[in-house]
Amino acid sequence: MQNKTFFFLSLFYFLYFTLIGDYVIFLPKYLKNIGFNAKEIGIILAMIPVARFLTPFFYLKKPLTKTDYLWALVTSFSASLLLLTKNFYLILFAFFIIGISFSIVFPFIEAIAIETLKEKYGKSRLFGSIGFMLFGIVFSYINANMVWLFILLMLMTNISALYFLSDKTIQKSVAKIDFLKEWKFWVAVIFFQITLSAYHNFFTLYNLDHHISKEAIGWLWAIGVMAEIIIFFIQHKFLPKLSPKKWLEIAIILTAFRWFILYMFAGNFILTAFSQLIHVFSFAIFHTAALLYISKKYQNKTLAQQFYSGIAYGLATFIGSVISGYLYGDNLFLYETFFALIGFLIML
Repeated sequence: MQNKTFFFLSLFYFLYFTLIGDYVIFLPKYLKNIGFNAKEIGIILAMIPVARFLTPFFYLKKPLTKTDYLWALVTSFSASLLLLTKNFYLILFAFFIIGISFSIVFPFIEAIAIETLKEKYGKSRLFGSIGFMLFGIVFSYINANMVWLFILLMLMTNISALYFLSDKTIQKSVAKIDFLKEWKFWVAVIFFQITLSAYHNFFTLYNLDHHISKEAIGWLWAIGVMAEIIIFFIQHKFLPKLSPKKWLEIAIILTAFRWFILYMFAGNFILTAFSQLIHVFSFAIFHTAALLYISKKYQNKTLAQQFYSGIAYGLATFIGSVISGYLYGDNLFLYETFFALIGFLIML
């Protein structure tokens, strides 16, 4: 393991997911406070997933260049300044540009991480989970301007990303991405991520509706993240024992079981907490196994990572957000159980 690369990967993950923590946890409240309604906030937050899905298509016939990478870092910081305007259309444009940047920079660094660290990827990625969790906890008690914090975190994240500008780990490639060859993987990823989108969007509201207190729900989120951090730290010891495909299958079927627990035992804090422990498979194991699978199957590793990011966290997240909004109610996680089972059967 290259110590310097490991350090900068860990630093980038810490800053990037701290930034995501601000975006996910606090910016929606800020947008509401400055006068946007729920529909407008939903449209604004949809810009990043849409941009992440569309961007990889521009690299189907050309490799990612240093100029593209540097452009992404500069424009994302510049776009973040538009959040200060409080203008709906400028903020909409800002998040679309930031989404394009995320679709260029993050998959490139993920490709470097998985190629450099292999199964030890989790030991670096866990710092992202730590950053997300600490930011959420600390700034729940501290009253700060979350937009200026977002701008500062964007600047710090992009500065850390400059280290990888001259990285030689990933060779330039214009090899095509054959989706049909690995169609089972891509379709399974979509069904699986649709269920995670429902979880991220409605887990808090679902538990509130089933009489679990807001404070207890905060601890439920923390249980999932802490379990994720632990598994990221030790997963390199057992991941090599099975193929990435097998780990994906295990992660999907256990996640289906997780959603079924939430449906059957809604309002039961103990069993809901137990279901949160399965987050180690729903995210940590699945994500690492997916990266290893892509790295093994595709020559154009950067573009493959871009499409994984765009399809999983762009297209599927967008679809899942819309579907879960329509399906929300007591049976939401029963539906998500079936979606996960479909993904499992396709992967088989």
